[in-house]
Amino acid sequence: MLEQVDDDAYPRLAGTDPDFAAAVDAYLHDYGCRVFHHAIHYPTLMEKPAILLRLVRDRMARGFDSQIIAKKLEEDRAAAMAEAHAAFAKRSAEDRERFEKALESAQQVYPIKEDCEYSTFDVPTALMRYALLELGNRLIRQGWLDSRSDVFFMELEELLAIFREGKDARDLVAHRKAERAWIEAHPGPPSYGVEPQIPFNAYPPEIQLLVKGMLWVRNEYYGFVQPQIGATETVLRGSAASPGRYTGPARVIRNESEFAKLQAGDVLICPITTPSWSVLFPTIGAIVTDAGGILSHPAIIAREYRVPAVVATKNATSLLKDGQTVTVDGSAGTVEIES
Repeated sequence: MLEQVDDDAYPRLAGTDPDFAAAVDAYLHDYGCRVFHHAIHYPTLMEKPAILLRLVRDRMARGFDSQIIAKKLEEDRAAAMAEAHAAFAKRSAEDRERFEKALESAQQVYPIKEDCEYSTFDVPTALMRYALLELGNRLIRQGWLDSRSDVFFMELEELLAIFREGKDARDLVAHRKAERAWIEAHPGPPSYGVEPQIPFNAYPPEIQLLVKGMLWVRNEYYGFVQPQIGATETVLRGSAASPGRYTGPARVIRNESEFAKLQAGDVLICPITTPSWSVLFPTIGAIVTDAGGILSHPAIIAREYRVPAVVATKNATSLLKDGQTVTVDGSAGTVEIES
């Protein structure tokens, strides 16, 4: 059944393998509110259980073992610690103490974003989505709406007024859909006006250092500071984000609705990733993104899963096609297009 997962596979689980069905249900109970985009109109994992089944299938196909990954990461972490301590051995006691305090803080703080993202963002977003969809269901029963997802084309006050006053919302929804279509066809420039210049010299040295540090982090996260990016007939260039070299078929995934295209061993080609996309990393052989820097989410998670990664290519999702054979060199920051 897992080899031929379709949208009707989940309802058939109980009759095929009750124990596996119970395990899937338990997982969805705990993590079904996972969202795949920072916009409330995208469905959750609970609404798309076939995605979960395909991920299970792909992990089985790749022989993925999280314990092996965790052990290797622990070994790498210990080696990096030993190297750092050796480098600080000849420094002053004050420098060593500063380093140990900074390291301790980093080890405590670093996991928070990824581990807490589900509880702090996904669950609240999903619960708000479910409430709005239920409102959409009630409007459909009254004959005032054609699809429950049409609620996302209205502002909340408009939606509540329609529900209270018993108005037909279909004309308003059609107007909003037309507006969105026009906006998508006319995106406009990335920014307007002249970029402000920050007068660093006007600030005290401590503030200058803080602002420069914040700008550095921003640049390394979003990839504003990029190498010479471009594409020849056979090579796409970006920023080297996770070492290694891998050859496999490209799979362009622009959003959650296309997750089903991904197969075990594919090279994930996407605009960028968020924590909710982390479920895909055990499946892929490499990742290439349009945006991001060495501190971006796809770069960090790729390094944790030991997956080669090239980020900040700017236009990989436009240039590459599904099924093309590509070689990702995460050390050189290149993507070789073979076919």
